[in-house]
Amino acid sequence: MADAKTEKQKVKEITDKLEEGLKELFESEKYKSYLSTMSKFHNYSFNNTLLIALQRPDATLVAGYQAWQRNFNRHVNKGERGIRILAPAPYKIKEERDKLDPVTGEVVLDKDGMPQTEEVEIKIPAFRAVSVFDVAQTDGEPIPELEAKELLSTVEGYEDFIKAITFDFVKIS
Repeated sequence: MADAKTEKQKVKEITDKLEEGLKELFESEKYKSYLSTMSKFHNYSFNNTLLIALQRPDATLVAGYQAWQRNFNRHVNKGERGIRILAPAPYKIKEERDKLDPVTGEVVLDKDGMPQTEEVEIKIPAFRAVSVFDVAQTDGEPIPELEAKELLSTVEGYEDFIKAITFDFVKIS
């Protein structure tokens, strides 16, 4: 029984270290820089994500030509072919319509009993093809990354951690 308590203590020590390491990561300037950079990238629709994957399966970070320059201090390499996606390009038209009473929704009539008309502006949804580029097609300032450091030595307490987990698992089974 005393053995189980020491195993639990070892697991707690290791998980406390893990928790502290994660807390340091998420509160670091590097993480804040990473989030700031990632927030500048557009969230593409499912259809555009599919178009990107079909044209360039290895794409990771995608932005327009000017966005690379303006937001990331990078430029698209000469000769690179863009990835074609659809961008919203709505347009407006003016149309004559019967004037409706805002309260009743009925057509407003003039003094002669004829429907009054008004000119309204209508937004028509439309799309146009535009080019975007993957980070691999650009050159310039590095993009901040969050990456785990490669383990080049043993992890302190790893054997104790595995032993404690195995012990608890065997005990539960």
